[in-house]
This record gives sequence, structure tokens and C-alpha cells, in this order.
Amino acid sequence: MKYIAVLEQEKKGVAVTFPDFPECVTFGANEEEAVDMAHEALAMFAELQAESGQELPAPMSPDEIRELPETRGNKTISVEVAGDGSDFETVEVTLHGHLLDRIVRYAESYGVDPADFLAVAAREAMRNDVFGQE
Repeated sequence: MKYIAVLEQEKKGVAVTFPDFPECVTFGANEEEAVDMAHEALAMFAELQAESGQELPAPMSPDEIRELPETRGNKTISVEVAGDGSDFETVEVTLHGHLLDRIVRYAESYGVDPADFLAVAAREAMRNDVFGQE
């Protein structure tokens, strides 16, 4: 299903809300990261809904979304979600054992999953264009 996300520019980044799911919010340092986070947040939210036996509601129409006060002057994007956990993919990554141990220890010290750490690191690398720098 496709849902509308509302992107709102704030002082330190871009907030993302979903009119169909007021309790599902996220944030990005810039618009590109906010769009990434929108896809991830909605997929996680939908998966939790499914696990608890709740069905996803029918999406609001674009006209209904445009009439909401929070959409006025803000950019909207369409976010597609399967809602059954299939939005996430498992990939094989080869890392040196020493680096992997460091990643695991670091992630554990903050109570996050190593996969979440790698996703954040990837976004940070793209935002800073680390491979484009000389």
C-alpha cells in the first residue's frame, strides 16, 4: 500500500509525519535522509501492526491529505509499504573480524543493533560524500 508522508523543514533537519499514522514519526538531517527514514519508519511501524494482529488502514486520498493543516506549505511524498516484514532485506557483508568486533561492541554500548549502526554509518557516509572527497 502507498501512504503519504509529510516532510516539514525544521531548524536542524526535516521532520516526517504520516497523516494515516499519527504515532509514526521520524526525522532526517536533510531531505534525502528524511525520505530514507520515512521508508524505514513506516515499514517498521507496519510490521509491528501486523505482528499485533492489526490491519493497516486504507490510505487517505491525496485530496484528503491536501486539506489537512499540517500539509499546507510542506512537501509530501508517497511511501510504499508491504506491511509484512518483506520491506527489509538481508544482505551478506564481508568485514574483517576486528572491525566487526568493534562495530558490535560500539553498537551494544548504545543498545542498538549492529545493522542499525551500519545503516546510520552508510547514511552519514553518503551525506558527507566520503568517497567523493580528495
